[in-house]
Amino acid sequence: MNSINEPNRIQEWLVEEIKEMLEMDKSEIDIHQSFSSFGLDSAAIMMLSGELGRLLQRKISPTIFWEFTSIHALASALEGENGRDMPDAERATRQLNAYDREPIAIVGMGCRFPGANGVRAFWELLVQGKDAIGAYPADRLKLNEPVVGREGGYLEGIDGFDYSFFNLSYREAIRMDPQQRILLEVVWEAFEDAGIPPSDWANTMSGTFIGISGNDYGRKDLLAEEPHILSLTGNALSIAANRLSYLYNLNGPSLAIDTACSSSLAAVHMACQSIWSGDSKQAVAGGVNIILTDGITTSLSNAGMLAGDDRCKTFDAKADGYVRGEGCGAILLKPLSKAVEDGNDIYSVIRGSSLNQDGRSNGITAPNQHAQEKLLQAAYTQAGIRFDDIGYIESHGTGTYLGDPIEVKALGNVVSTGRTTADAYYLGSVKTNIGHLEAAAGIAGLMKAALVLKHGIIPPNLHFEKWNDEIPHAKYAVRVPLKCETLTPGLCAGASSFGFGGTNVHVAMGPFMAEQSYAAQDLAEQPELFVLSARRKEGLSRLAEQYIHLIRSGYAEQEWQLSELCSSLWQGRQHHSHRLALVASSFDELAEGLESFHAEEEHTGLKVGNTVLSEQEIVFCFSDTGSDEEAYVQPVQDQSFQQTFFVVNQFVQMQGASNIEERQRSAFYVFAWQFAFGRMLRDWGIVPKFSTGAGVGAITAAVLNGTITMVEAVQWLKQVVYSAEDNQELEQSASECLIYIGPLSSLSAEDVNRQSHASGSRKIILGNGQSRLALLGLAGELHAAGFRTKLYEGKGRTHMLPVYPWHHQSCWRAAERPQSSSFECFC
Repeated sequence: MNSINEPNRIQEWLVEEIKEMLEMDKSEIDIHQSFSSFGLDSAAIMMLSGELGRLLQRKISPTIFWEFTSIHALASALEGENGRDMPDAERATRQLNAYDREPIAIVGMGCRFPGANGVRAFWELLVQGKDAIGAYPADRLKLNEPVVGREGGYLEGIDGFDYSFFNLSYREAIRMDPQQRILLEVVWEAFEDAGIPPSDWANTMSGTFIGISGNDYGRKDLLAEEPHILSLTGNALSIAANRLSYLYNLNGPSLAIDTACSSSLAAVHMACQSIWSGDSKQAVAGGVNIILTDGITTSLSNAGMLAGDDRCKTFDAKADGYVRGEGCGAILLKPLSKAVEDGNDIYSVIRGSSLNQDGRSNGITAPNQHAQEKLLQAAYTQAGIRFDDIGYIESHGTGTYLGDPIEVKALGNVVSTGRTTADAYYLGSVKTNIGHLEAAAGIAGLMKAALVLKHGIIPPNLHFEKWNDEIPHAKYAVRVPLKCETLTPGLCAGASSFGFGGTNVHVAMGPFMAEQSYAAQDLAEQPELFVLSARRKEGLSRLAEQYIHLIRSGYAEQEWQLSELCSSLWQGRQHHSHRLALVASSFDELAEGLESFHAEEEHTGLKVGNTVLSEQEIVFCFSDTGSDEEAYVQPVQDQSFQQTFFVVNQFVQMQGASNIEERQRSAFYVFAWQFAFGRMLRDWGIVPKFSTGAGVGAITAAVLNGTITMVEAVQWLKQVVYSAEDNQELEQSASECLIYIGPLSSLSAEDVNRQSHASGSRKIILGNGQSRLALLGLAGELHAAGFRTKLYEGKGRTHMLPVYPWHHQSCWRAAERPQSSSFECFC
């Protein structure tokens, strides 16, 4: 392979590969041109890196194509490494130029929007064309809050908060701005939606970027009585981001951003810049807005900025202002190559973003068309997206008679260049559904655009009948969707958000074309292990109810394979103290088991436990002879087992093969099997307190415990003699490992070994038959007892599964003690 490690040879190989992949003429390929300029997407880069790795006989990370961005640069770098591993791209200090930045994947989302708690409910609201605007919630009257006299996009139960989940006291919770409380829960939901346990991001350079502008609760709280330090931390806007970093233990940049209505999209822009610059490895970005006083509403109304009918009639001739709304949204961002490597489910990718200021326009709150045009040009230039590849724009679109035309003209002068009516792009605004969420408006729009790219469907724009007379729509080849429309596969999207002080943001987005197909496959039904957990028993019961509903409604079977669902829950959730494990071979079996749990009835394959009360330990008990009395597992398909068994068996046979008799060989075989099996269980995360055993099993246990060496074990094994009848039985059934699960207290190894044969609190593993069922039963029993095992390797789709069942208690400054739940979120 030394001959290939020459820059010109690698260059020639890359040129040939790109030529074949893209069907280009060799003369068209400039070795100094960036890879992205050839039109290579992430899937092509992944394939190219794999082929290059095979050529060089070592792993080549796809991120190297963003670190060394041309054929010449990459070939020279590979030669310079002279066969050594390439440095991680995260350590590169070079500032990436236009076209060279790796796309950023949106891997998880969480939200509370008017009429929609959770991402699935939000998408259903959009595609069904629902109007979520309504009267000021009646449940706020009991909180002694002033009635805001206009309709709007309001949230229900904003006093509810599961403060104990975050290890907060009630005393602190009531002094926290509800915006901070909602953020804590919604970010957790985003982690669950991504299938990422929050602990995976702890102690990492993970950034936190939150858009927040209003502070109604703080103004009321700080003036209500004698100031308290908890009121200061509970209502400082900076703490909205800092508390997330603190409680989730995120060590990257932590910023609260206030650019008014563009705050949350500015937060997304800053998060992407932080990842691209290397300040953050990954990031949380989002925004929040809650309306608790009528002062701002009155001021906006007096200024003529609010619609007379409290509806955003974006782009319509009747547009006369916007309607205020509340909400919270959060997304998790990772570099695309890392998200693919980690097996994350991906909504869409951010390929570029831009932020600018109007400067001196016609009034500080007046939009600037020229600034908006420059914003769009910068975002799509950075993204490397051609304007005619844009299929949908989620506009700022507040529904003002003059603001809408300025935005559409700016888009038209950039995005519509060269278009005809046949390839018109679609333009929409989520504000027609849920109102203008102000500091959270941008994140709502971005999440809608991400869902459009994910599902390939453009939801209808509400309250649109006739184009605003000031919008030359025919000139600009633009359409407003009146019903659900199909987004042409491969087309991109963008989202805009403009602050009323002139801070503009646009994010350029593209679809993620997954290589893996998640379509239903004709797989034979086989048992799987389904697990749930919660901090409280009642929460576990509510979570089970949600899955029963998903299954009985037919939604679960339509969206997931059983194995995919179980894998996602096993790997993608933080596991809490109250636990449920259920072995099932079909969705019907799963629903039946969950219904039995909900009814507090016994069910085959169902295990329930509370790890707070658990004092159990694991002990491996290896026996001397085979048996056929209990559950069987034959781990011959496990690569770890096969390799260890082969190596150990070869070693012990070589150590004593020259002079052992046939009747001794089975002892060596049993030892090799037991040792390989014990090591395999450890690899799965089943780590015993200690191992014990009898006969050959005692030798196996001693080696696993580290009390004797493998060479010493061979000498002991030579002393073991079985009869011919024993040998035949052992060869047929291999060996066994009795796994004791129970309290150790003051038990000795001998006591445990004796109890494991007599007690019911153990599982016996043998080399035969119903292997998967027994393994799942063991893993389920261990899960319920509080132990973690590596049962599933690949992660399935995680988006839009039910999220944590919060135990909400009313937390309002006027209350003196916790009240019963005013609202419980089942998201």
